[in-house]
Amino acid sequence: MAGKNQQTVRLDSDEYQKFWLSLWDTKTTRWDKGDVSPALRELISEKKWQLPSGRGIVPGCGRGYDAMFLASPSLHMVGADISPIAVETATKLQDEKQIPSSIVEFKEMDFFGFDVPEGKYQVAYDYTFFCALHPSMRAKWGARYAEIMASGGHLIALMFPLDKQPEDRDIGPPFLLSKDEYHKVLDENFELIHYDPKCKTHDDRVGVEVITVWRRK
Repeated sequence: MAGKNQQTVRLDSDEYQKFWLSLWDTKTTRWDKGDVSPALRELISEKKWQLPSGRGIVPGCGRGYDAMFLASPSLHMVGADISPIAVETATKLQDEKQIPSSIVEFKEMDFFGFDVPEGKYQVAYDYTFFCALHPSMRAKWGARYAEIMASGGHLIALMFPLDKQPEDRDIGPPFLLSKDEYHKVLDENFELIHYDPKCKTHDDRVGVEVITVWRRK
């Protein structure tokens, strides 16, 4: 995430959007690993996790690697980001990879404010987005996923980072998180159906990432 640019920001404020937009403007995207997360690739390509067909979304998509990876003729993906630079960069990468817009598209969107499409979403992927939100915004995050996801839909949440100390709760982004933090905001509307603490990960994130799948009730 923000590395040495860390500061505490209220994510329902104008400062939040300015903060993230400034990181893209200055090309300070240290959270970007340049490829699909190993845990997601393992889940889908190696463990053959069966996703529902329909429509999917990746909030805070950045350069769009994960949205493009998940896209298929049976699953139309939307990569959403508040940064026009991120959307432009992802769309350019999509063109370079010759991935058709019929299966994936990138949009400048506010996760908490966009109009939910008819039929909602059957798949969502959340990585380095939950941890970007100040802890005071997490209940709103869970409620929003419940609002946008169809019954039976799969929310893939790659938990990161899991190595921060409790006293650092309000220091970030990235902000402290834990499995319990997800349960607090998801259990009312989602069921945890997959939890893999031994998932593959980037070399510098070993032991601080866990991939999970939650099914919308």
